[in-house]
Parts: sequence; C-alpha cells; structure tokens
Amino acid sequence: MGDLSRQRDYIAECINVITPKYQYKVHNSNRGPKHSFSFEINNIKHRICKTFFKNTLAINNRPIATVTAKKNQAGTIEEEKRGKHGKQYKISSDIIKGIKNHIDSIPRIESHYVRQQTTREFIDGGKNLTDLYTDYQTQCLSDGVEAAKIHTYGKVFNEDYNIGFHTPKKDQCELCISFKNAVDKTIELQNRYDQHQLEKELCRQEKSNDKTMVKENYIVACYDLQAVLPLPKGDVSTLYYKCKLNICNFTINVLAKDYCDCFVWSEVEALRGANEIATCVWKYLTKRASEINDNNLRITFYSDNCCGQQKNKFMFFIYLYALSVLKIKSITHKYLISGHTQNENDSVHSVIEKAVKMYLRSGPVYTPDQYVTIIRTARKKGNPYNVTEMCYSDFVDIKNLTEICGAQFSKNTEGRTVKMSDTKIMKFEKHQDFDHVSIYYKTSYTDTDFKEIQFRNNRSSRTRTSTDLQDFQLKPLYQSRLKLSDRKNSDLKSLINSNIIPQSYALSYYNSILF
Repeated sequence: MGDLSRQRDYIAECINVITPKYQYKVHNSNRGPKHSFSFEINNIKHRICKTFFKNTLAINNRPIATVTAKKNQAGTIEEEKRGKHGKQYKISSDIIKGIKNHIDSIPRIESHYVRQQTTREFIDGGKNLTDLYTDYQTQCLSDGVEAAKIHTYGKVFNEDYNIGFHTPKKDQCELCISFKNAVDKTIELQNRYDQHQLEKELCRQEKSNDKTMVKENYIVACYDLQAVLPLPKGDVSTLYYKCKLNICNFTINVLAKDYCDCFVWSEVEALRGANEIATCVWKYLTKRASEINDNNLRITFYSDNCCGQQKNKFMFFIYLYALSVLKIKSITHKYLISGHTQNENDSVHSVIEKAVKMYLRSGPVYTPDQYVTIIRTARKKGNPYNVTEMCYSDFVDIKNLTEICGAQFSKNTEGRTVKMSDTKIMKFEKHQDFDHVSIYYKTSYTDTDFKEIQFRNNRSSRTRTSTDLQDFQLKPLYQSRLKLSDRKNSDLKSLINSNIIPQSYALSYYNSILF
C-alpha cells in the first residue's frame, strides 16, 4: 500500500483499546489507555505482542502513536492536512518557459551507436546538466530575468524531455542483456541465446581465418561509417548551442595489411545513405582492381547489419556491376552478428578522435580541410590513412542501376523465400565465361553449403548477364551541392557575424555553402 491514508486505516483496524474490568483513576495522571494488537487471517483475529506487530510491518512507535492520536470515537482516522494549506510556492510559467526555451536551443545530434528507431533525443556529451544550468543562469543574467533553481531546471529537463547526453561507447547486445537480466530463463530464450553465442564465436573465427588467408589477389577488409564530425568544433561555449555542419568519414580497413582508406565529405556534398556508401565502395573496388590487375582477384568484406547502409539491394547491385566491369573474380560480404559488431574500424575511429582532441588544444576546427589533415596525420606508426575527399559530383546513382536491372533477390533456386534480414553471408561470383554472375547466401555461420539466389529480371524471362551490365554507365547522384536547413544556415551565419568563425574561413569556405 503506497497510500499513507490506507496504511493508517490498516494500522487502526489492527489496534483495539483495552478497557480494564477495574480502573482506578489518579488525578492529573498522563497515563493513556492500553492497546491490543492483532492480525486478521481468514477472518479470524490473532492477538500478538506490540514488538511482533512493529517488526512485521517494519514500523516504529511513531506511526502507532499518530494513528491512536488521530482516531476518533467513530473509529475513523482524521484526514492528513499536511501540504493542503494552499500557500505553496508556485513557479512562474515565464520561468518554466525560459527553461524550455533554453533546452530547445540545444542542437540535437544523431547517435551513430543507436541503430534502431527511438523517441529519445541526444545532445552533445561535452557538457553535463550542471554545465547547462550554468549557461542558463548566464543567459538569464544577461537578459535581466529571474533564473530558476537547479533542481527546477533538472526536473523540467528530466520529466518534460526525453534527452540523453551522447557519449560514444561500444554497442551492447540486446539479446545478451535480456538474457542476463531475465529472472525466469525459458527454454526458448536459452536456445536463442545459445545459438546467438555460437554465431558470434563462429563469425569471429571466420574473420580470424580469413585474415590468415590474405594474399596479393585475396583482400579481406571491413568497412564502417564513423560518427559524424561536427564543424566548427572548439571549446567556445557558444558553439554548443548552435547547429553545426556534419562531416562524414567512411573507412575501409584492409585486415592483415596495415592499410586503411578514408572517404570524407560534408553534408552539403552528399547524404549518408545507401547510394553514398555504395559509391565509396565502388571507388575502392575500382582502385584495388586497377592496382592488382588480376582476373582472379577475390574480395571479402565485413560490416555490421545496418540495412540502410550496407545490407540492401543497392550494395548488391554495385557488387554485381563491379564484377561485370572490373577484373574481380568474386565479392563476399560477411555480416557481423548484431550486438557484437566490434571490428578493426573501431580502432581507426578511436585514433582519429584522439587526434581531433589533440588538435583542439591548439585551436578550433573550422573547415573540412582541417579534418582531412587531422585524419591524414592521425596515425603515428605504420602507414598513414589514405584520405579521399569526396565532392557531390563523385557520387553515383545506384538506384538508377537497380531500375535498369529490375531484378529481385526474394527467391532461391529451390523456390523458397530469401529473407535478407536473416542472411549472414552473401557471395557474388563471376563464372569462367565472364558472361554470368551467380549469387549465393548463407543464413548461419554453421551452414556448410551455400544456397543460390534466383537472380532474375522482372522485365524479361531471362537472367541479366554480365555483358548487359558492361554497357551501363553510372549516372551522377547530385547535380549541385545540397542546401542546408534554415536553422543550420542561420546558426552558421550568426557564428560568422559574431566572429566565432574568423572572416578568413568565412570567405574561403562558408560563404560558398550559405544562402
């Protein structure tokens, strides 16, 4: 019982006044009446001692004294009057509005580590709640208005908003956490967990085995998109409350070869969807096929299971197109198990983030060129990261390729439905006659044999051949730079007008992207 009135009613029912048979009253005596204590079990009252009563209900003498003092002759408890005087201090609606305006002014960011849809919003983890309140106080002081107390600010922040501070960390596996916290582990949950752990170990072993097989005409690489790099970036408090330009960095790390390619672009050049990722992979395949120049070149990629970026038909078609026009024998894509997608790219991204922090000691980062320099010089030992600066004209439209082919990957050669979300390995292989590409898949790392996908064109009864794709020319995805949002454009202009962004950088870069 969480209600105080009901608790007191229950205690009152368990306490009875004892009226002695003989009573000798002493003048001016403070002695009160005696009480008996009992618990009702199956409509039968069992008398107990006071100590047993208190220990059972985990109370002391105070609640008992309160109940006996407030109990009237009718046996009811007097109503609780605390907090009902109507003179409570009420916070002005203007103060609450000022708090909300300050919280709303903080730019939200997308969490690279939260893959699934969520209503939770994220703000930069460079500040905590106390820092935000300090900035709020400073703003109120400059505006000449009353500031709320920190507990009021925190209450509005936590109860009226669903906001988290974004601090990059390794993904946690939903199934593993669910199994760990489950009180009653059902047979179904246990079997799912055991299979999940088996897939995880087999996937890691598969990657380890592939690394040992690397040679001149066999490449094993993993790729991933780094969390966005904000621009400008610095320790100036004003920057925290302004929308910034997002810089993307897509990395392809060659395993066992100490070699990493980075593709860098800003949000005015391109978005971060399947077309953009496929373009970077296409450029990488073109470069490596030209360097190695071997028709028996085999490539294996590892990545996470993000359907919007890696596990989709756009990536599959760029693999098919690459096999058709480049000197590549096969491309295999192996997907890391969800929740356990840690890979060698995490180390690359960590090195870059540390290099950015070191650079900020000497001053802010204002332009994409500075990020490019930081990435190029981030690695102190081994081969430096190879950086390709991407322009809007570099990105190609893979959707146009899928429309031309019009093919589906929904059935295998046995007529069974292929559920892409369940696939663990996709293999695209060119036949010896160089006129046909077959697509194979596995739904588990425990599978010994591949199954073949019935890759057919919707617009004809025949299978589209490699020769057909050789005649196709990829078209540009964008005709010009992308337009910034109104708020982001306004915030960047205000940073220039207040000289937070120096005029030299405004003239050399920002004036060309703002409107």
